[in-house]
Amino acid sequence: MRHGPTPLPFLSYWPIESAFIAMHKTNWLVVSLCLLGGSFPQPSAGAQEQRISAVDENGKVVNFQRDVAPLLVIRCLECHAGEKAKADFLVTDRDAVLGFITPEDHTSSSLYTDYLTTTDPDMMMPPSTHHGPLPASELALIRLWIEEGALWPDDATVAAASETVDVVPTTATISQNDSLPARIWDFQGYFHPATVHFPVALLTVGGLFVVIGLVFPKVGTQIPFACLILGSGAAVVACLMGWSLADVKGYQSYKAGWGAEINAHRWSAIILALAGVALSLIAIKGVRSESRALGFIWKTGLLALAAIVGLVGHQGGELTYGKNFYPKAFERLLGPSADLVPPAIEASTAEAAASE
Repeated sequence: MRHGPTPLPFLSYWPIESAFIAMHKTNWLVVSLCLLGGSFPQPSAGAQEQRISAVDENGKVVNFQRDVAPLLVIRCLECHAGEKAKADFLVTDRDAVLGFITPEDHTSSSLYTDYLTTTDPDMMMPPSTHHGPLPASELALIRLWIEEGALWPDDATVAAASETVDVVPTTATISQNDSLPARIWDFQGYFHPATVHFPVALLTVGGLFVVIGLVFPKVGTQIPFACLILGSGAAVVACLMGWSLADVKGYQSYKAGWGAEINAHRWSAIILALAGVALSLIAIKGVRSESRALGFIWKTGLLALAAIVGLVGHQGGELTYGKNFYPKAFERLLGPSADLVPPAIEASTAEAAASE
């Protein structure tokens, strides 16, 4: 039997009354905990600020070592590092990168306007064959970094991929939007290394037989003539393949000027091929007319082509193996003394060192 009046008549049913009493006690418990809350340890003001702050001690959102350096490693390091850096541009060189940036002004920073966001496919970096252009999020990060002053601390580095970061492979990919002719153009470019030695050998052998023909006249015309015709035609094909391969491998610095190693190699090879075609036409006319004067012109020109072939091959070797590749051969044979290195090779090495 209960004593005293029931607070509310509808709570006389015992399950409802029990629930009400439990809620009443719970409310008192919550109030008690709130009153005692000051006795529990609270996070320090500094810890709270560190947890919620989006900027560093300088008020900058972007941290170079944390945010920008890994991006440069993933997107740029494969092609722009070491002795074989494309266009001689080292993304690991602080001064080289900042030389293309105007701090706090992304619109005047050629790195951003002329390469990262350009609509010119020949200048865009990374090129489309290397997963370019950058996605909007990464472009926004670079832009904000520039606008905040492009801070690159002296102790910050773009680490080698093998040391800290797994680099996303940047091999060429074929987009579904690429046309069939574009895919065929890329496809044939891959065979440049396999076929480029064909015109090199023919033009070299042709020049050799011009010299041999001075002693044995019977072999001094027909063999050089055949080598010139076939070698010049093969040189044109090799140039087309090389141009395509340059696109695929990211050598899209057509407007970088003659001083860029890739352009020196590209245009000297084109000059070689065009000169070979011109000499072939002269040779055909000279052989048909049996003109001694025309014969002298095309044979002398063939000797010059054989010499130029060596120069173009030298450039290709440096692009593949690095600028110090040939000097190392002389160092291996004669020792590291600079006096033992031929002047032309020494000049090439000095230029490479200056660019670094």
